[in-house]
Amino acid sequence: MNTFSILNIGFTLFSAAILFVAYAFFLKNVNKSWFALTTCAGLLLSLAGLQLGHLEYFLHGQDVLLTPGYRVWLFITPAMFFYFSRATLLPEAPLHPWLLLHLLPWSFYFWLRAEIAIPLMFVIGMGYGLWLANLIYGLREQRKRFKMEMFFFALFAASAVFVLILGLAMPYVDHAYFYLFYANSIGISFVLIVAALIVFPDVLGDLAEAAKMRYATSTLKDVDVSASLEKLQQLMQQDKLYQNENISLAMLAEAMGLSGHQLSELVNKEFGMNFSRYIREQRVAAAKTLLINEPRASVLSIGLETGFKTQSNFYAAFKEITGMSPGAFRKTLAE
Repeated sequence: MNTFSILNIGFTLFSAAILFVAYAFFLKNVNKSWFALTTCAGLLLSLAGLQLGHLEYFLHGQDVLLTPGYRVWLFITPAMFFYFSRATLLPEAPLHPWLLLHLLPWSFYFWLRAEIAIPLMFVIGMGYGLWLANLIYGLREQRKRFKMEMFFFALFAASAVFVLILGLAMPYVDHAYFYLFYANSIGISFVLIVAALIVFPDVLGDLAEAAKMRYATSTLKDVDVSASLEKLQQLMQQDKLYQNENISLAMLAEAMGLSGHQLSELVNKEFGMNFSRYIREQRVAAAKTLLINEPRASVLSIGLETGFKTQSNFYAAFKEITGMSPGAFRKTLAE
């Protein structure tokens, strides 16, 4: 079991570095302000610090709960989790000085005994988890958009409940069990994060966009919605802007004479989906027409003609929207 835990810790440390690089340079439609990047680094660094402490235990048997370094990371992680979640899902929320109050529990390190302070920190961490769950629950009207994504969040929630129970039981169980289960809980969480981002690379941006539509003030007060929808239909059906594989929210918004925020809200409000999903649906609809009307054309050529950069992207989007592959769809036409 120790070998598995050490491997899990190694995966966490490697993934933490990769996830920060991905967030900073590759993920699209996410908040990349100094606050978001700093808190992302802080959260990943604190979790990596905890895992290094667990590694010290598994390799050398040191009871790291008694060391200042481990407890610093343990006490600062909940605040970093809150800060990063807030920056990611509520990117336009103002930064107030009172946010520094979330660092106050770190003072528990200095004046509370470990057997009291550590379980209390786990309770505070669960409080932040409930705050995040409530925020996401507020998006329940759009739950169809995030059906599979919510599966990952359910696993995260189950993991968080387990970690809370573990933290509360810490004074009453052997520290060896605490290290074993806590190290692997963090490792499993990183596995889920990596898997979610591989399967749904736009999940953070999509959730942030949905949260903005749910909690922010409308940007469409001075917009002629009917005229904008007609313009959007023209750009999609006549000008076929979806064929541009590099089409972006900013590009389409400029063509419509709207801001990116206005177009994002328009698509969310009128079609019940985010911008990237809307473009995928336009491309798949066009691909279905070509599959019907051009039976001799290859699936790859149809995918490229409708704006998909690669065949794999075409297959994934087509199956996501229609429930079948392009080839299977074409076969149903021949039956």
